[in-house]
Amino acid sequence: MREKAKGSIRLRMVDFWHLPLLLCLTGLLQGDLCYGQRLVQIQDGPLYRVQGYPISISCNVTGFKGSSLQDFEFKVKKSNVDINIISTKETEFAFAKYSNRVREKDIEIERLSGSSVLLRIKHLLEGDAGDIFCQTPNTDGRYFGSYEAETTLNVIEDNLKASYSGSSSQSLSEGDPLQLECQVSSETYQHTHLSVSWFLHSEADENPRPIITLDKDLTVKPGAGFEDRYHRGLISMDKVEDTTFRLKMLQVQQSDQGKIYCKAIEWIQDPDRSWTEIAHKTSTPCNVEVKQIVAEAGSFSVYMKASKEALQVGDALDIHCSVKAQSLPGHLFSVTWLKDQKNVAQIGSSGMLTVFDSYKERENAAEMRAVKSSHTDYLLTIRSARAEDQGQYQCEVWQEDMNDDGTFRKIQKQLSSPETVSITAKESDLTLVMMMEDAVTEGDTLQVICSVSRSNGPLSVSWQHKKDSGDSFSDVISLTHEGVMKDIGTKYQSRHVQTLHSPAGNFTLEIGASATSDSGEYRCSVSEWTVQSNGEMTKVNTQSQQKAISVNSVESLMKVTLISRTTNVHINSSVELLCIVKGPKVSLAVRWMFWPPNSTVQTNILSIHHTGEITWGADQRNYQLSIQAQPSATHFLLIVPQASKQHEGQYQCQVDAYQKYVQKAMNNSYPLAVTVQKPVSKMSLSKLKSRLETTVNTDAKIECSVLTTTTDTSRFTITWMIGSQMLLTMDLDAVVKFGPAAGLEMDQRIRMEVRQKQTFQLTLHQVRSSDSGQYRCEVEEWLQDPLGDWYSLKNMSGSTELVVKEKASDFRMNKANTQLKVKEGEQLVLNCSVEGIGSDSTLRYSLSWWYNRDQSSSVTLLTYSYDGRLMFNSYEFEGRLQFSSPEVGVFHLARHRAIQEDRGRYYCQVDQYQLDCKGKWSLKASDKSGYTNVSVQLIENKLHVHKEDKSLNITNLQEGVTVDCIIDSRSSDVSVFEVTWSRGQRNERPIIIFNASRDGTLHSAIDDKDLVFRRPSATHYKLTVPNINPTDTGLYYCQVVEWIQTAANKWRRIGEDKSGELSVHVDTAESKKPDSFTMDRTEKHLNIKEREQFELECSLDVEKEDPTRHYTLRWVFNSLESTSGIPLLSYSYNGRLQYYTENKDRLRFSRPSSSTFNLVVLNSDTADSGSYQCRVEQHKLDCEGKWERMAQARSGSTNVTVHSTESKLRVKKENRMLNFTNHQAGFTIDCVIESQSSDKSTFEVTWFKVQEDGPVAIYTARRDGTLHSLIGDKHLVFGRPLATHYKLTVLQIQPTDEGQYYCQVEEYLPTADNWRKLVSDTSGELSVHVHTEGYPEKRTDPLGTALGITIPLICLLILVIILLLRREHKRNCELKKKKACLWAENNPLTAMPEVPSPEADHS
Repeated sequence: MREKAKGSIRLRMVDFWHLPLLLCLTGLLQGDLCYGQRLVQIQDGPLYRVQGYPISISCNVTGFKGSSLQDFEFKVKKSNVDINIISTKETEFAFAKYSNRVREKDIEIERLSGSSVLLRIKHLLEGDAGDIFCQTPNTDGRYFGSYEAETTLNVIEDNLKASYSGSSSQSLSEGDPLQLECQVSSETYQHTHLSVSWFLHSEADENPRPIITLDKDLTVKPGAGFEDRYHRGLISMDKVEDTTFRLKMLQVQQSDQGKIYCKAIEWIQDPDRSWTEIAHKTSTPCNVEVKQIVAEAGSFSVYMKASKEALQVGDALDIHCSVKAQSLPGHLFSVTWLKDQKNVAQIGSSGMLTVFDSYKERENAAEMRAVKSSHTDYLLTIRSARAEDQGQYQCEVWQEDMNDDGTFRKIQKQLSSPETVSITAKESDLTLVMMMEDAVTEGDTLQVICSVSRSNGPLSVSWQHKKDSGDSFSDVISLTHEGVMKDIGTKYQSRHVQTLHSPAGNFTLEIGASATSDSGEYRCSVSEWTVQSNGEMTKVNTQSQQKAISVNSVESLMKVTLISRTTNVHINSSVELLCIVKGPKVSLAVRWMFWPPNSTVQTNILSIHHTGEITWGADQRNYQLSIQAQPSATHFLLIVPQASKQHEGQYQCQVDAYQKYVQKAMNNSYPLAVTVQKPVSKMSLSKLKSRLETTVNTDAKIECSVLTTTTDTSRFTITWMIGSQMLLTMDLDAVVKFGPAAGLEMDQRIRMEVRQKQTFQLTLHQVRSSDSGQYRCEVEEWLQDPLGDWYSLKNMSGSTELVVKEKASDFRMNKANTQLKVKEGEQLVLNCSVEGIGSDSTLRYSLSWWYNRDQSSSVTLLTYSYDGRLMFNSYEFEGRLQFSSPEVGVFHLARHRAIQEDRGRYYCQVDQYQLDCKGKWSLKASDKSGYTNVSVQLIENKLHVHKEDKSLNITNLQEGVTVDCIIDSRSSDVSVFEVTWSRGQRNERPIIIFNASRDGTLHSAIDDKDLVFRRPSATHYKLTVPNINPTDTGLYYCQVVEWIQTAANKWRRIGEDKSGELSVHVDTAESKKPDSFTMDRTEKHLNIKEREQFELECSLDVEKEDPTRHYTLRWVFNSLESTSGIPLLSYSYNGRLQYYTENKDRLRFSRPSSSTFNLVVLNSDTADSGSYQCRVEQHKLDCEGKWERMAQARSGSTNVTVHSTESKLRVKKENRMLNFTNHQAGFTIDCVIESQSSDKSTFEVTWFKVQEDGPVAIYTARRDGTLHSLIGDKHLVFGRPLATHYKLTVLQIQPTDEGQYYCQVEEYLPTADNWRKLVSDTSGELSVHVHTEGYPEKRTDPLGTALGITIPLICLLILVIILLLRREHKRNCELKKKKACLWAENNPLTAMPEVPSPEADHS
């Protein structure tokens, strides 16, 4: 309630700020000072650049005042953290991440002007990516405008590749062709373009020269000095497939010698539409050597080159002839082109052209020409080659001299090498293009167009169709070259199918009233016909195209959507539901349906038939309907003008589609829920007195008044409650009924009346002490909806405590603290007495005895009720506790056979009850006693074992050895003993050979010998080892442990002691035999984690395998605390396996070979830490068939360390507070485990309540699943919704439940044979406050009050300053008059368009 009150104060404070804030905003918007607005602009992003390459980012500022030289700062934002990069103002501006790169000039700012700069990064790193900010410090004297701009920089990987795959060097002669290939690719995810250039770097060139370039826009550009050869077709560049770029040089020159390589550049288009280079790569070069052709003095040579080796009819044929001459001054040449040794054309020494035979007509028709392109180059061109032009071509060149008469004289002749030209006939140019829509609607006409071009004769067409890709094509229809339709497919005989041939050359297939089965692929096959010499038509060429089309059903295209912006309205408001139908143009039938909340009963509101008729299924007066046809959809609007609670529920529209009165589809919208809310109540009640005191036999009056109502027609129901029971109630018609709390006697003394209009008074006549209690007035406001139904609006209540005073009690407890010492096993007696007990027979007492130890939580030992009931907290306490009350107010508690766990602090709490006139007992007073601090003295250890060292030398193997164990003194007459005999060797840890436990059970660890145990007296134990053999040599002793059983039926170890040593030496001839086997004595170490398994190995080194020799093995374990080894198991020479430990289920023994023994320990525990050793005895079969022991040996120790599981337990710690006024309510204490140490952990959870004496346990959920409540008079509910979530609910809270609560979790992990507690943790505290006196006082928020006064004053001051500045501004502007004003007006505030909430927009 306090939190709610505080919240209401803050809301009112926000309302109070509205006026000053609006005034401030109005003043700011009305100002129009004559100043410019600073604007910082940075290059638009996002920018994508490649790692390792440079980048430059531009930034400029405009609209500033002050110095023309502006400073710039650049920062990058990463994970909401700004990191300084560089500044023009401060040299130490950069953070450590960028400082070195700034000092090394890898990052710098280039100033373009006083207000414009470039940020340059020479080598971009991956970490440079982020949001780049450009900022300018203020130089204007005031802040106005933007001072920073932002762009995004993304750094991507370098995925550009360029490689040359050819030979590293080539040797050519002048005039030879050269072809090089370069592979260029990029795997950049962004859209980029590539440009590829070929470069030549000769020895004479300082820098490489570009030969030819394929630019990023796919244009080809020759390099400087290569333009003429490019235009003559001697240099070209082709793109082969996707990644290969080919350079062709038809005739290399001497100047082409050098290193030729390709360079690839990757470009990206920035948001400002400019192209930027982001990466480049260069291939390995090819060394090209061009040998100069040197003709002999006075001689010349001839070279010929055809443009293409294989041509088609109609292509151009170029034949180049080149003449290389040396030492022929003033030489003249006559060049003749020969085909198959016949003259084609000739260019004489004078330059005159001569064309021979049939080529004259082609030369006259401009189909052929011959020219001298340079001083040494001649070109013959046939523009449109024919089939007869194929053959072998040569160039014949005569050197000529001019005679005096102007004629020419032939001197010498040279022929070029012949070259064969092939010309093939060109295929038909008939081309087809299919044109149609990708999809049509069921019922529409399906139309497919096949466009034909480049045809030379009559055409015919055939149409085919297949449904699926795996089907074969079937005939639809065909059209002959004479224009006759035929061959209509079987499926199309009864359908409207036709094919047409338009004058433009297009063939059209039309299928009327298409069906979904018409979907699939259609193939158009067009044949070209020609007339033969005999007049018959012959098919010369056929082309076909195919394309898929989909016929969509009406149902698949129709979409129905139901939306509304009024799904959550108040009563009397209107509800508008819009059903949007999208799909093909067909007839529609619409039905509106309604379901009330939590109901499956459907109501049809109305139906619109596809013929236009409307049928109403609900009351038409409550609805309105509107239909509107849109270009893309049809809107059906259903309106509820005045909504009531009966209109709350789910609405749905169902749409049926019809084509020619045939239903084609039915589609439903998603249901749309409409909630009709009650109006917000304005009812308020007067505050009742928190406490009303009176005396017995007087009249008590309690008033409950309604101060404000929601409407003038509001009605009320009044209910008076006492505690949790109803006293009386009044309904809407002012009829009063008594409740269970009134009873037969009280209803005669109570009365309720209505005073004025809205004041309700409860009167109790002749009150008694039993009338004391909490009285609550519950008022419920009711309104009437448009359909005449009454509905409840709000329920409010007020309460007061009625106190009927009686004579005060003089009850009190003895508060003195006492000390009490008791010996273990003796009886502990506690006393508790009440002082000031009078002779009033109506008084009785209840008692609870509490106990806590070591400052831990308090535990209830027992509870004694005023009605004589005695209840113990547990069976353990009941067995040892004896309670008595010899007289009223005097209580005794005896605890038998005290144990160490009984130490701690004891106290009792006594409650006084009084019997009233109704025969009911009510609590009158409560008090607590002082503390009795109890300490328990343990029994002193007095155990002593007789110690006498002896030595025996034995030569007769038939003798036996007896080891005595005599107890000289003991600690208690009721103690028992556990005796263990061990045997060992010098400088080695002994092993246990026999054990007599405290419960009388005997256990021998030697399986091949029968040991004899005797106990002549209670303190004298004897063990005899019969039939001595050499392996029995060693040191023998006994160890005694004294135990006593406590009152809790637990055994406590008092002490332990051991006897003297008996040294036994068996001296026989056999004992002196050398050992025939050895064992590895190396010490090993193993480190493992708890619950993992580990393996131990015992191997024998045998000189020679002997089948008459067998082995007996014993595995011994020495724990870290013990002094003697504990046998784990033995494996006898006769194959018998025997375990000596209770954990045999965790041991796995194996013998993979005759000399190797393995032991695996499963599910390890920290108690398994220690050393492990195997001891082996060799036995041999003698001639009489008896086994005799031959030798023995021991392995080295394997030291195993088992590390315990690391504790990771964490309980959620969240402190919370709850306030209660309703005593019927309850609260839940959550206990959430956020993390645990192991998946196999189990938990024990205990809930505590903090009291003055410390925390008291109230409930425990044990790890075995049992539940234990420690509060006898309270019903607690336990829950466990998740494996790591525990809940405890306290029902029907009372004022005594007030306090702090928390839970404690103990984590247990299963060990080999028990449970081990790992750790414990506690949760946060839940503070519970129970109000007993009406409403709490309202608390004011001092911070909210201060802000409520300060902020309006500040805004008022700002408003005054703005008005003064505006007045001064107007005066200055009037002086300037026509001068331009630099003030940029702010845009007026406009209302935001209404956006439907997610709850209001359903589709």
